[in-house]
Amino acid sequence: MCGISAIVGSGPRFEEALECMVDRLRHRGPDARASTTVPGCYLGHTRLSVIDLTAGAQPMCDASERYWITFNGEIYNYRDLRRELLARGHPFRTQSDTEVLLVAFREWGTGLLDRLRGMFAFAIWDSVEQRLFAARDLFGEKPLYYATIARSLVIASEIKALKVSGLLATSIDLQSLDAYLALGYVPPDRTIYNEIKTVPPGHYLVWEKGNATVSPYWKPNLQTLDISLGDAAGELRRLLRQSVERQMIADVPVGAFLSGGLDSSTIVALMQEHSSIPIKTFSVGFGSYINELPYAREVAERYHTEHHEIDLGAPEIPALLQRMVEVYDEPFADSSNIPTYLLSEYARRWVKVVLSGDGGDEMLGGYWWYLPLIRAESVALPLLQWMILRIVSKLQRHRNRAVVARAFAARLAARWSDPWMRSVMCQTVIDSPDRRQLWGDCQVEPFVPGDYYRPDSGTEGLNRAFHFDVTSYLPGDILLKVDRAAMAHGLETRAPFLDRDLVEFALSLPPDLKVRGDQTKIVLKEACKDYWPDSLRKRPKQGFGAPVAEWLQRPDIQPLLKRVFARGTRLRAVLPGVDASAQHEPNYRTWFLLTLGLWLEAHA
Repeated sequence: MCGISAIVGSGPRFEEALECMVDRLRHRGPDARASTTVPGCYLGHTRLSVIDLTAGAQPMCDASERYWITFNGEIYNYRDLRRELLARGHPFRTQSDTEVLLVAFREWGTGLLDRLRGMFAFAIWDSVEQRLFAARDLFGEKPLYYATIARSLVIASEIKALKVSGLLATSIDLQSLDAYLALGYVPPDRTIYNEIKTVPPGHYLVWEKGNATVSPYWKPNLQTLDISLGDAAGELRRLLRQSVERQMIADVPVGAFLSGGLDSSTIVALMQEHSSIPIKTFSVGFGSYINELPYAREVAERYHTEHHEIDLGAPEIPALLQRMVEVYDEPFADSSNIPTYLLSEYARRWVKVVLSGDGGDEMLGGYWWYLPLIRAESVALPLLQWMILRIVSKLQRHRNRAVVARAFAARLAARWSDPWMRSVMCQTVIDSPDRRQLWGDCQVEPFVPGDYYRPDSGTEGLNRAFHFDVTSYLPGDILLKVDRAAMAHGLETRAPFLDRDLVEFALSLPPDLKVRGDQTKIVLKEACKDYWPDSLRKRPKQGFGAPVAEWLQRPDIQPLLKRVFARGTRLRAVLPGVDASAQHEPNYRTWFLLTLGLWLEAHA
């Protein structure tokens, strides 16, 4: 895991700019830093040494010195690819996956992307053709940003490196800001700045003769197999074992995040199967507010791990919120970034690499909103049902959860016919009319998810909802959150549920093997039930989050709220419709606006 940067072109300040970029990414690669200049291109790299600790330095060139690479990530099947390339007559000078990637590009060109099993963002410069090729993994586990300046290209692992180069000025993309207000993150096919772009997950970029072309090489295919639950569970179990074994490869200690949920507990169980010594596990809790530590402890005891846990209690939220503004280059409102950041800092004392359960919910149907979405598919006369259930709910002294759930499903069915749009709306915190009010007199084109997020016409039912989570929520929120929080401490995170072979199988499963009635993750529970303690199998799902309502009512955060929501602030300048009274409402809308206001103070 590393930080990469490059500048294509020639200019009087490019070498100095690259050095500034490399220095700004030193948190991603604390073990080494280097840069090189070749005709037409400047390449930089900061290294977190994980594989081939002595000979894998970058930027790296091939034997002919025609191709140069700067690479961030891990190729888990690099040994298999190395053997294949050796058989084709290619010599190697190191044992690193970086050199395998470079030689594979020489052999297969763009076709190498279909052979890779890993997480990656890399750039390869062809000094003969004066062409740069850059690519990003399927779901964007590793970030990659770029900007064009006249006939030059600048790329980097993080936006902060592009900004510190001094080569470009930035302005806020107001439609991206509207998207943030809706979802709590900037969608993964765009950035908060007009001048900075991202290579979307599953895409590659080619820069040649002053022009950049971005093309897809992979997209989710949710066309379903005809398969029984038993057969699906057996194959899922095999693929999970294969993925965990692949992702434990490293020349440094590897541990695991253990939340006490089904996904991370499965990963820990399989890791211990492949380890002759106790693996190191790491858990976090919030005292009496949100605390899964007892469940995580039970799993750790079952598998005899070397367990480490941290109970945050009441952390220094004002200081941490302002630190998050530095870590995340764009406004980001997922409150679980704080525990992820602190857990990563804690785990880094013992290990350089951790495996996590990220991706299990998206691949196997684990989120709460899938239940109302599936109910909405069978609601008769939805508008009438919605009206009746709303009245019933208001007349009840104590709200009945079943009635509320049925009313929500009826509302989804009544307002939106497409399961894809229903999924989008389930995840929208500040809806379009509220956002229009916040913008005041500013005329801003409202954000609507575009074609990048839309499934093809052959994708039906709940698979359409799955598609939005796989293309938007997973890369835009979950993976971005983990990458920035962990890499702020030089910690590499890996997600076995996102192994390509496993992903393509999971996405092909019929939706009713994932979600049915009031059950979620059906196939995972069938495949892995023997790995979990009874208490874990029977407990309801609890997301990895933070006690936002309690935090917003704490005395120590009130001065921060007062400052951000006051008249004349940057928040009120950008969103004239913000009412100062919102600071007293302890909900996610207020959290969105608070984190945005802090980001505007630091970056606008």
